[in-house]
Amino acid sequence: MTRLVLAAVLAGLVASAALAQDDAYPVTLDVLTLAGGAPAVIRHYDTVYDVDGPGRATTRVTLVATALAPAGREIVGEMEVVHGGFRRLRHFEGVLRDASGAVVRRLGRGDAQDEAMGSLYDDLRLRRATLYGDRYPFTVEWSYEVENRGVLGWPTWRPHLEGRPTESAQFTLLTPGATTVRTRPRDVGDPAESTDGRKTSRVWRVDRLPAAEPEPFGPPWWEQLPELRLGTDRFEIGGAPGRLDSWEALGRWYGGLSEGRQTLPLAAHAEVRARLEGAETDRDKARRLYRYLQETTRYVSIQLGLGGWQPYDAAYVFERRYGDCKALTNYMQALLDFAGIDSDPVLVEAGDEGTDLDPDFPDNVFNHVILRLPMRTEALDGGGAVWLECTSPYAAFGHLGSFTADRPALLVGDAGGEIVWTPATHPEANRTERTATVHLDERGGARAEVAWTLAGDPRSEALAALDGATEAERTSVFRRVTGLPGLDLLSLDLAELATRPDRLTLAATLGIGVAARRAGSRLLVAALPFAGSARSLPADDDRRQPLRLGSPSSERDSVRVVPPAGYAVDRVPPSVALDSPAGRYSLAATVEDGALVVVRELVVDAPSLAPETYDEVRDFFAAVAQADASLAVITRQ
Repeated sequence: MTRLVLAAVLAGLVASAALAQDDAYPVTLDVLTLAGGAPAVIRHYDTVYDVDGPGRATTRVTLVATALAPAGREIVGEMEVVHGGFRRLRHFEGVLRDASGAVVRRLGRGDAQDEAMGSLYDDLRLRRATLYGDRYPFTVEWSYEVENRGVLGWPTWRPHLEGRPTESAQFTLLTPGATTVRTRPRDVGDPAESTDGRKTSRVWRVDRLPAAEPEPFGPPWWEQLPELRLGTDRFEIGGAPGRLDSWEALGRWYGGLSEGRQTLPLAAHAEVRARLEGAETDRDKARRLYRYLQETTRYVSIQLGLGGWQPYDAAYVFERRYGDCKALTNYMQALLDFAGIDSDPVLVEAGDEGTDLDPDFPDNVFNHVILRLPMRTEALDGGGAVWLECTSPYAAFGHLGSFTADRPALLVGDAGGEIVWTPATHPEANRTERTATVHLDERGGARAEVAWTLAGDPRSEALAALDGATEAERTSVFRRVTGLPGLDLLSLDLAELATRPDRLTLAATLGIGVAARRAGSRLLVAALPFAGSARSLPADDDRRQPLRLGSPSSERDSVRVVPPAGYAVDRVPPSVALDSPAGRYSLAATVEDGALVVVRELVVDAPSLAPETYDEVRDFFAAVAQADASLAVITRQ
């Protein structure tokens, strides 16, 4: 907090002290001390989870927060609550208070909106409200109640909301006497227990949590802060009861939802047989059917009733040519079954930041489903299992990518659920190769012939960005990936977009406004004229969390820079070879037939590293960036 804002806050406190005796949540010096310069502080965060049975529970939340500076305005004054489907919103209120804690006004009808969650096939809605003060500090007290008429897993409590300074936070679990309660606490202490003869109360409380900034390039913030995970042994949702006391039981429940939904309609048989004609191996058949899925269907989110978990049947997807992850995976399974190929759905928590799944704590942590083909008959030939992402029209056959790779997941087989690990990628799987010939002119501009060969995530990202894009959009894409804002896209060969090979090659002719800097009679040229992907890690003197660098990847650049007539290469950048726990880097520059030739390679092959490697890895990427920016000198003769 700046001194000016702090002085204004203190003046407001003194002026209103006489009025604050009976008001709630006045802003005191103690609050300012806890804030420690943060723009907002959580005054009280209270959650009650009241269980009535396997399929019924009520969540009551009170969240009080104070904005101390303009940067805290949206943090404090905005609230969103998901409801609809199995969640009935029974209560929603907001109260605005001034620095003394006195009520300024209450949430009115014009302050809140109810809107769809973004899909035409979704019965969930979002209650969104805003309540702002016009003077700092101001406090907003939010409260809401949601009745759950279907329960699949109990909530996880994270009292330290995004690491913001917190005066107090409390979680109360109310359960009928015979209810099984499973807990997995982290830094939240033991609960205070009591009973009134009807329900047992367990209360966890934490006080005076200072601001906590999650460490950069580390686990997601919720893994770095206190947490309470809760579970039980039985659930019921949409009239479908199940057990959650083991992964096997949860998998058996999900598998039961798909029974009888994997039969292709007769109208599909001719199309599928045509795709399979000439295929000799199961792997070739699966590859053809996966391409058929990508060409003939599209992803549409469907969250209607039990449809949030139960897949629509194969006939539905074939006739409408769309589905969500469950429906498309179930449809792909039906296609494979028609071809005599075994496959199993795999529930996974997708996302670039990893997963909450704890193998020792059965819980509903899933938001996605993929498909695993064991390929048992071809394993002896070096084939092995194939994993398929059925929602992407751009993913290569057998490539999962950073969204679902290298994490625990729940395979749903005939015997129920089994924890498996999705395959990790390797640098060659996510490879970018750039080959360029750059013809400089005397003004420092250039015309460049460039070819990109992409595999894995870079391939999928290029397809998604370029497929169906306009000429202006494609130019914008190339400006971003090359790091050259003055670039003009003169020509682009997209012939391979239609065939979508596993390794995609794009060829382009680029006009570059500034490829070199003039310095008198010299041209200064960067060793790497196109942007690489070296990370920039901030200083972290007391590193405690693991270092996470994302998916393994590799880049190789081969660049030939041709000087303008009358110029010659006078000096080349020094050769560089670097090794670190994160990977390796090399750069070599030579002169061949009068042209500057630069060969560069960067391989990052350690997605997760111990905290003590942080400084060494930070220095490595700083050295990579320095080498990429090193200059060659081309002089007029």
